Amino acid sequence: MPLSIEFPDILVEVQWLRIMQKSGHWSIGRHAHSSFEFHLIARGTCEVITDDVTFVAEPGTFYLTGPGVYHTQRSIGTDPLVEYSLDCTFKPQKDNGRGEWGALHLFFKDAKCFPVHDAHGAIALFDKAIEEALCLQPGYPIMVHSLVLSILVSMGRSMGYTSSFLQSKSVSRMELIASYIEDNIYQQITPADIAAFLNLSEKQVSRIVLSSEGISTKRFITLAKIEEAKTLLVESDLPIGEIAQSLGFATASYFNTVFRNVEGITPGAFRAQI
Repeated sequence: MPLSIEFPDILVEVQWLRIMQKSGHWSIGRHAHSSFEFHLIARGTCEVITDDVTFVAEPGTFYLTGPGVYHTQRSIGTDPLVEYSLDCTFKPQKDNGRGEWGALHLFFKDAKCFPVHDAHGAIALFDKAIEEALCLQPGYPIMVHSLVLSILVSMGRSMGYTSSFLQSKSVSRMELIASYIEDNIYQQITPADIAAFLNLSEKQVSRIVLSSEGISTKRFITLAKIEEAKTLLVESDLPIGEIAQSLGFATASYFNTVFRNVEGITPGAFRAQI
């Protein structure tokens, strides 16, 4: 059931709340999502394999696969598995994600994929949300909305989300700038775009970046795009022209010039030396 829950700083969009039941020998092939998917293990166990780690998910635990995290799930033995799944996205609003929900979004974004003990009762809250959704009592949409938010906060607390993290994230505008660039790396990004996102002037953004990184905002954007280009050159077979276009460079020739200015060699030479 899709839900949209709007706050001054963030829009939480829930694509689904669902129950997955498996028995016998089973496997879910390697896949990833563009959203945050929380896997809560109500009963049974399964093995989870990512590009970085392999672990066993047991009853009373959950794990998070963030955007772009490839993972495989498969059975251990033949005991039935019951997994609750919550899939959602976080979209900064006019207050630019600087409130508590914005901080929780950054916390989830930084989190690694590993099993977490459900110390704050997210699974029990999920049970209640399912009950509300199935019984369709008067006011059930309000109850489900409230329970979904409680589930997210409970999982954040179990993962180590604290008031000190909130304080550090809320005041870190540089981290918001870096996050904005990362989220929009395949778009043309200007200092004016970042300023509008943060509700600041371009001069204020420039001072923040210069103070933190020692370079201009344009240079910071360029370096981020070149880092992404290097990843694509190493991990894909995309033609250099397509990489240039996907990252918002006007021409392949201009991309070559910028890349050589940063790395000292052309993109083709960089790929050839891998």
